[in-house]
Amino acid sequence: MKLDRREFLKLAGLTSAAALGGRVLRPVTASAKEALIRGPYDGGEWVASCCNMCGGQTGILCQVVDGRLVRIKPNDHNPNGFSNVSGDFFDNAAKEGAVICPKGNAGIMALYDPDRLKTPLRRTNPEKGMGVDPRWKAISWEEAYGEIASRLKSLREANEAHKLLWFSEDHSFTHPQGDFCKLYGTPNYNMHSNLCDVGRKASFKILMGDERPLIDALNSKYMLIFGWNPLSATKWAHLPRIITRGIERGARLVIVDPHLSYTASKAQEWVPIRPGTDGALALAMAHVILRDGLQDQAFVDAWVTGFDSFREYVKDKTPKWAQGITTIPAERIERLAREFAATKPAIVDVWSGAHHTNGVYAGWAIAALAAITGNVEKPGTLTLPNAKGSKHIEVEPDGTAKKTLKQIRLDGGKDKWPYFHKSGVYTEIINRILDGKGPYQPKMAVIVFQNLLMSVVGTKNTEEALKKLDFIVVVDTMMSETAQFADIAIPGTTYLERYDLNTHWVTWPVVGLRQPVVKQLFGQPAEYEFVCELGRRLGLKEENGNEVFWQGRMSGARIEDKTRWYEEWLSKELKEGEPKVTLEELKALPGATWVSKKGTKYNKHEDPIPAEKAADAITENNILYSKKKDGTKDKQIGMLKPDGTAVRGFFTPSGKLELHAAKHESKVDAKGRPLKPLPVYEPREWQPSSGYPLFLINWKEASQTHSRTQNNAYLAELKSTDGLRINAETAARLGISDGDLVRIESPYGKVKMKAELTEGIHPEVVGTQHGWGHWAMGRTAKGRGAHTGFLAKTVACPLSGQSLNKEICVNVFKA
Repeated sequence: MKLDRREFLKLAGLTSAAALGGRVLRPVTASAKEALIRGPYDGGEWVASCCNMCGGQTGILCQVVDGRLVRIKPNDHNPNGFSNVSGDFFDNAAKEGAVICPKGNAGIMALYDPDRLKTPLRRTNPEKGMGVDPRWKAISWEEAYGEIASRLKSLREANEAHKLLWFSEDHSFTHPQGDFCKLYGTPNYNMHSNLCDVGRKASFKILMGDERPLIDALNSKYMLIFGWNPLSATKWAHLPRIITRGIERGARLVIVDPHLSYTASKAQEWVPIRPGTDGALALAMAHVILRDGLQDQAFVDAWVTGFDSFREYVKDKTPKWAQGITTIPAERIERLAREFAATKPAIVDVWSGAHHTNGVYAGWAIAALAAITGNVEKPGTLTLPNAKGSKHIEVEPDGTAKKTLKQIRLDGGKDKWPYFHKSGVYTEIINRILDGKGPYQPKMAVIVFQNLLMSVVGTKNTEEALKKLDFIVVVDTMMSETAQFADIAIPGTTYLERYDLNTHWVTWPVVGLRQPVVKQLFGQPAEYEFVCELGRRLGLKEENGNEVFWQGRMSGARIEDKTRWYEEWLSKELKEGEPKVTLEELKALPGATWVSKKGTKYNKHEDPIPAEKAADAITENNILYSKKKDGTKDKQIGMLKPDGTAVRGFFTPSGKLELHAAKHESKVDAKGRPLKPLPVYEPREWQPSSGYPLFLINWKEASQTHSRTQNNAYLAELKSTDGLRINAETAARLGISDGDLVRIESPYGKVKMKAELTEGIHPEVVGTQHGWGHWAMGRTAKGRGAHTGFLAKTVACPLSGQSLNKEICVNVFKA
């Protein structure tokens, strides 16, 4: 079975609102879209599910004919492919139809990729390294399970369970993996989030106590976005639609980015900025707003703390001061500040612009612009999502596990990183394995759907760290660069062959089901079944003796069939969570999507706390906390206003938006430096020098996901590689012409690419799309482009632990 290439290319352009065309695309009518995708296939079954070609989890409908997937199209019943605001979804989705991006359209080739792993493999060559042949030997599932379980058992019996490292993707079957690690006894469970947005999470957590506010672009009149490409690097498929629809309704879009991204090309204004100086621009804008009295003083008085300290700090952060740092003319900074403050409602946001050593403070300064102008929790501003979905049922480890769970994490955890995220600190783990200066040396790693050699900065360091581990298990659909270091490689499943629950990132509660569309192609278990089998072989139990990996969570009965065991697991999470439905009931809903009728709610910080709930809460410093079963303090639920009224507020120590963080005064960062109580600007640590005079950045686009999809033949038709973008004037100074092969060098390595000359990049900057440069993965991916990880330092943000893949300086020569 194959989808005609031309049909795919047309479909990709049609159903992605801004990924491919040269203009802002208007939504296509449902009838026109249906006519295009009807194609030559009739009959069969349509199965509702959720995409996982990236972390966006867009709703999809999959046509299956005679047991084979023949087509994927958007699921109009799932808001994630349409809008993040409930009123827009309820009123317009049925008329206009949802969307998926090119990657989602190409999912069929992820399933039927001829280079997929098909059977367990054992390494027979003890030598490991890039380019070293593992000399694989195919083995049975029993042999694979037996050896992995034996290794894990030996580690646990030696009271060394904490020396197991576990890495996983962050949107797929994380609960069974996390529970396995907890019951086994290792504190070292890590997820992809550390490589993505924990810097942004930290910035907004400081300001508002919520890690991921969402933009209500549809209702906004001014969108100021730092270092993000949402029209192409579609974090969620609804983003292109709501942003372009906001523009159609009169909003102004301003993009601050060193590179003329696809989103910048569609904005009314592109502001090229020197990398790592976003915080200085934000502070200078705050200076203008406060100098000219343009703040929302009523909102500040009611809901902001630290305003006076912040105003004093920015008094000398003038546009002229910022001009020398950012290279943005002072006059332009003045205008942007006045425009932003005067236009309501407005959005200000930042994503990968936080991928620098000063990124958390920069993100906090950017978020402060929303606070002082009152652009929080109102239509058209930054909104706090009500992301209630399924509920993870926590497990209680037994005494054996508790002993090793007391061990400090290898990366130092929250004791070292003041804004540590549960996803871990990948670079710290690599560095501690290498230098042996951690609290212990790990011995074994299980790596599920993660390609550390392509995703962790400092590729050579990652290589050397992997070589130091005694035993590595990799579970993946492809023979990735990291899988080549495995002692046992396990064939994984695609999202089209397994279950998951997705609490979607829209502003009101929505849960979408991912379910098997076809049977596992090679008879391999789904990853949660693989974890379950290991748990069974190891005899892992809770403290009360409950055999978690045998017991059905709904029936309480012992269940042999691991798929049915997981189906009960999901039903329990649904019943205990917001939906209050079983898995079968979720399947029966339109589009297999549960959508709360409560809808989007704004101004949640003003919501009153019911009197009985407030009376039962623990109150400390006017902050209300719920109680645990033992009567001790649990989660923050609200605050007391000066008149004694109990309201939700913001989940910060003060219950308000914090421009001054008093809690910082007693904390230090990972380098032992006192935390700053204000969103200060300090230069990032790695700056250009005479030897390496250029900033190197990278970005994401709709044509690929990270380093995961480069072997997809359909996506290769859209874009098969990427070059190095260089400002034309810079290139002329270096004697480089368009199309020349160039050598890019840093203190840590060198790579080669073809030069792409453009006016659309800051003259001090060169850049490329992230994810190219595979030397494994498969026949389509191998040998295309270059991997910038070889040029990077293995370093993390000292506050959040964010892996810093944008803090690189290089020199460029004609090869």
